[in-house]
Amino acid sequence: MRPYRKPVQHSRKPHSGNEGIRITSGEWRGRLVQVPQSGGVRPMLSKTRMAMFNVLADDIKGAKVWDCFAGSGLLGLEALSRGAEHCTFIEADRRHADMVQANIDLLGAGEVATLKRGDAFRIVAPGGIGLKHAPADFVLLDPPHAMIEDLEAGPFWPWLMKLHETPIVDGYTVVIIGHHAHLHVPQEIGAFMAADRRIYGSVGFTILVRTEQPPDEDA
Repeated sequence: MRPYRKPVQHSRKPHSGNEGIRITSGEWRGRLVQVPQSGGVRPMLSKTRMAMFNVLADDIKGAKVWDCFAGSGLLGLEALSRGAEHCTFIEADRRHADMVQANIDLLGAGEVATLKRGDAFRIVAPGGIGLKHAPADFVLLDPPHAMIEDLEAGPFWPWLMKLHETPIVDGYTVVIIGHHAHLHVPQEIGAFMAADRRIYGSVGFTILVRTEQPPDEDA
């Protein structure tokens, strides 16, 4: 992998019904992904997913992907459908993690997918060792909006500031954050900088890339 083409945005609404959501393209195009009905998962809509992955284009092929707030696993499964080499899913909620695993099994993706049940802030931590399929080419972060809406509160932003110190990141890793449209992701976050921001209605999407000389690292 490595060249990164420019980024895109995304739209999120609460999902209703039990029919699931279809993967938009690739090997599993049209296949259904089941979505938890707990109210805590609002999957990215197909229009936005298509736009995002069209921006990533062929860079997703052969890439190692981490979907760190997986929910249903939809984003990571979309990446696999489009040719990613492997996706590691992290999900803390037991019910949601069960559905991620069910979706992996339904698509027969067990050989290219790993589910880690637990808190992403603990699993992906500075100085961590023994994480397979790392570093990532793409890190997908689409947490609940309430988790990230306040830049001064909660664990998300301090964690992101230190993400470059964790094993899943190297100098080429691209981070993609889904967020509400009113949230302006800082231009610089730790060793990352905002390369692009797109808005679709009430939601947005920001792409982060590494700075040329990440803080606290040798040039």
